[in-house]
Order: sequence, then structure tokens, then C-alpha cells
Amino acid sequence: MIAMVKLKILETDSKYRLRGETLQAAIQEDRNLGLIPFFVSATLGTTSVCSFDLLSEIGPVCTENDLWLHVDAAYAGSAMICPEFRYLMCGIEHAMSFNTNPNKWMLINFDCSTMWVKDRFKLTQALVVDPLYLQHSWTDKAIDYRHWGIPLSRRFRSLKLWFVIRMYGIEGLQKYIREHVRLAKRFEALLRADDRFEIIGEVVMGLVCFRLKASEEANQMLLTKLNASGRIHMVPASLNDRFVIRFCVCNERAIDRDILIAYEIIKQTASIILQEILTEPITENYELEQMEEQDYINGVKEGSADSQTLFNRDASFDSLISLPNLITPPMTAAVMQPAVDPMASLDRRRGQSLAEKRSFLVRMVSDPKCYNPKIVRHLSMRTHKQMSQEMARDLAIRQAIEHGSLRSRTARCNTNIFSGNRASSIEGVRRSLEEIDDEDEVYIPEQQIGIQEPM
Repeated sequence: MIAMVKLKILETDSKYRLRGETLQAAIQEDRNLGLIPFFVSATLGTTSVCSFDLLSEIGPVCTENDLWLHVDAAYAGSAMICPEFRYLMCGIEHAMSFNTNPNKWMLINFDCSTMWVKDRFKLTQALVVDPLYLQHSWTDKAIDYRHWGIPLSRRFRSLKLWFVIRMYGIEGLQKYIREHVRLAKRFEALLRADDRFEIIGEVVMGLVCFRLKASEEANQMLLTKLNASGRIHMVPASLNDRFVIRFCVCNERAIDRDILIAYEIIKQTASIILQEILTEPITENYELEQMEEQDYINGVKEGSADSQTLFNRDASFDSLISLPNLITPPMTAAVMQPAVDPMASLDRRRGQSLAEKRSFLVRMVSDPKCYNPKIVRHLSMRTHKQMSQEMARDLAIRQAIEHGSLRSRTARCNTNIFSGNRASSIEGVRRSLEEIDDEDEVYIPEQQIGIQEPM
């Protein structure tokens, strides 16, 4: 049944909160499509930015439409033991179930999840498993928790929770949570005082979401360097398609000095990242590649000019002038090509090596284990350059193959042209060209390279 249910994720407001009018519009849209809405899941303390859906607006909508409202407070639910945070639960009376994970923010070892339901019989009716061999005489006198979930048995998780409450007491747990919130506020103040950073979302609990006022690649590089240093660990999130870094106060014994050290590490690493961006701009590398490509093109043009000069020097001008319609300059240039120039071969090998290096970069980026933000940054501006380089490489390889296969036939053609009288020269040129066209009009290499089509 669960696999057949349609799930819809609703949009949030500018503070990443679900609002009542958004839910009402989604309910009406589903009913217009012939669907039956029956369940809504709201969140108090979202994972990405620790935002709080407005239960005061969502709750009445669910009650009016007879929907089951579930409240997920996995992280922030532990903070509700402090009276000053309970305003975030306004509208909780409309909820049918409520869940929180004390192992996330109440000093309980993993795993420990608590759930409250308003009407337990609606839950147990869907999950009850009562064969004859599981029935007992205390069914009507005790709560049988095997009907509260899919497994028939469970670990004694409540014992862990009981020990922690007995050891710390309510006041001790409240002090612990309030101290984490205070430290998060301290870290937020340090970042706001630094104009290189920006705070994303509202800091309510112990989570601070921030980012550099720079590109996505710079923020990704910042987080990569911080985690690689081993001195601090953070995880990212994506908010409105923006890369965000999440800083969460977690350690039980965290103090102000820890916050200052963490900020200094982040500040120094950010300075290094920004300095690298300023000293090694992408445009300089891009311009260097343009210069290299232009040098390569000039070398090819010079090689073509030398080829034409060599052909004009060796050929008989009387024979060529007497055949203006039979032998056109493009065909002549295609047939009469000299040996490959050494400088052109060197440039071609350099271009081929550069194309192979870029192809290697593409393979690295396609593999998440080899992820490097700098490669992604450069790749976005070099894709069309890579394709052009591969096409030039393929063209050079084919020309080299053609030079080797046509050299002997070119010599044979020259012999036919410049021996005998004028008429025999014309006939010799015609026969030679027809022979070359028949044998070498289409050349298909055994293995295609790049994206070029066969000649």
C-alpha cells in the first residue's frame, strides 16, 4: 500500500517554512485530480537549515480536511524541554503523532527515537499481528508494543533515556541545550562581523548555515579543505540551488574557545581560497590556451603554404596552364601534398597530448571519488576547446595517413605529366587522376578517433 501512495513535496517561504495556504492549495489541487489526501508531515527543525514549519497555520488546515498530521522534530524536539522554545510548537494540538530523536540532542547513545500518538488504536489497527501462538491473557490489561511497529520485538531503548534523565536531571539537560544555542549565536556573530561570509536562514537552535560570498566552486573548495585538514568537520546542504555549509555545535563540553578556534580555522582557509582565486584567474589560463591554439593554427597554415610553394616549384607550368578546366586548384592541392613538416608534426603531437589531458580531466570529474572543484570550474569553460582540439587531432592524423598513401602515386602522376608531348601529357594526367580517384576517393580508417565522421 505504501508503495502505491503518491508523495508531493510542497514549496516553502523565504524562511524555508511550510505555510498553511500552500498546503490548502495542494489539497484542493489533488482533489481536483481525483486523489484523496490523507497524511501531512510537518517538520520542526529541518535537516538542511533547522527551519520550523508553521503548525499554527498547518494544523487547522489538517483538522478541517480530516488529515493525519505528523510532526517530525528529530533534532529540535529535544529543545522543547526548555520553555523559551515552546512557542515553536504553537498548533501542536492539531497533530496526530509527534516524533523526536533524543540521541541527536539529549546525550543519548544511538539509537533512541520516541513517538507520541493521539489515538493509539488507529495505529495498532493497521499494524496488529495476533496469531494464536502470540495471544496471552494480559491483552486487555497491558499495552503490547509489538502492535506499534512492524517488528514484533524491540530493544530496551527507554532504559538509556531513563539513565540520562536520572543522571543529568531536567535542569541539567536544559542547561546543556541552552549552552549549545548560545555558542551557535556566538559563532553567528563572528561570521556576520566578517563581510566575506553570509548567513543562510535564521539561527534558532545549535545549527548555523553560512557560505562565502563567492562562487559555488569556491564554497565547495572551502568545505573540502576544511574537512581534509582534520581539524574541523562540517557537512553541506543545498538551499534554493545554493551550496551551503552547516556548522553545528555538538560536543557536550564545547566552550567559547572551541568556537573561536573553529572560526579562525574557517577564516584562514577562506583567505587561502580567495587568494587562489585572485592570483590564478580562469581567464589567464583560458587566454593561454587560445594562444597555444592560435600557434597551432598558424603552424598548419605555414605547412600548407610551404606545400603549395613546393608543388609550384617542381611542376611544369606549361602543362598546368594548358589544363585550366581539367585540374582545379583545390584538387591539385589535395593530390599534390608533400611529406609532413617536422614542426607541424610536433605541434600536432602537442595538441594530441593536450586533448588527452583534457579527456583525463573529464574522466576524473565523472568519478565522484576524484572530485575536485577546481577541475569543475575549469571544465565548464574548456569543453568546446577540448572538442576543437580533438577535431584538429583527427584531421592531422588522417592527413598524415593520406600523405603516406599518396606519395608514391603522386610521383607516378608527375612522371606521366612531364613525359612525352602535350597531348600525351593531358591524357596521362587524366588517366592518373582517374586512377587516384578510383583507388583513394574514400578512405575509412580501421578505428575512428574522436567524433569526426569518416572521410
